[in-house]
Amino acid sequence: MMIEFMGVEYARGATATIRNDGPAMAPRAVQQMFPDTDWIMIAADNVSPTVAAQDRFGDAFNIHKRVYAATPRGRHIMIGGDHSVNFGHFAAIRDGFPDEDLCLVYIDAHLDIHTPESSRLQASGAPHGTNVRALLGDGDERWLGLIKNKPALKPQNLFYIGTRAFEPAEIEFARAQNIHIRSASELQNESDWTDTVREIRRKIGTRPFVISFDFDVIDPTVFRDVWVPEPNGISLDAAKYFVSEFSDADGFEFVEYAPSGDEKSAQIVHDLISMVAND
Repeated sequence: MMIEFMGVEYARGATATIRNDGPAMAPRAVQQMFPDTDWIMIAADNVSPTVAAQDRFGDAFNIHKRVYAATPRGRHIMIGGDHSVNFGHFAAIRDGFPDEDLCLVYIDAHLDIHTPESSRLQASGAPHGTNVRALLGDGDERWLGLIKNKPALKPQNLFYIGTRAFEPAEIEFARAQNIHIRSASELQNESDWTDTVREIRRKIGTRPFVISFDFDVIDPTVFRDVWVPEPNGISLDAAKYFVSEFSDADGFEFVEYAPSGDEKSAQIVHDLISMVAND
């Protein structure tokens, strides 16, 4: 039996140049792959990139409010959308487990752990590089006001897989907080994958957790339909392994798929999501 889907048609939180296509088109593309499933579809306000650029974090906050309000309480799959939508989604799940210590397994090429200020200074200034830091309690004040149980996430409950691209402010913060990071270069064979899952599972224990899977974690020679590709990514087999091993997550996110018509990328999207939808 397939579980419920939630689609978030939003991409204005990604990249320095604001756009309304790319990952915003992913929910409809994925819905066509799974036509016999129940969907909640969340659309962003129909504003131009020029208008959105006047207050990027305010624009993202508007979508976070909708995501937060619409997130199902039962087990489900969220399809982004750029990775900034993780904030409203995880915050909603966290507030649905007020007495639990919710964990986040972040499978991504990037850390997304900038503050808005460090992102503007060292990166693109795009909100999709700040969502994890905001969950940890340091971000746009409007975003933080959405969370009832603060912070939504503790550093010791955050686990990165496949990381390989970050700015100095991000890695300095992550190291200072002793955040778990398993880089793509450390995931070369199945033994590495097994060790990674075993270690994370040991640390999570019986607590609830969310998986956030960004398609840019996969090597761009294998998966091309992303806006922010990074070389030397994990293999498709590794991606399938991690999705399979964590398919019992209390919430699942697939983000940053930017449909272009590439059949190979579309098949990968279908196959990975099927591993969770049909579990």
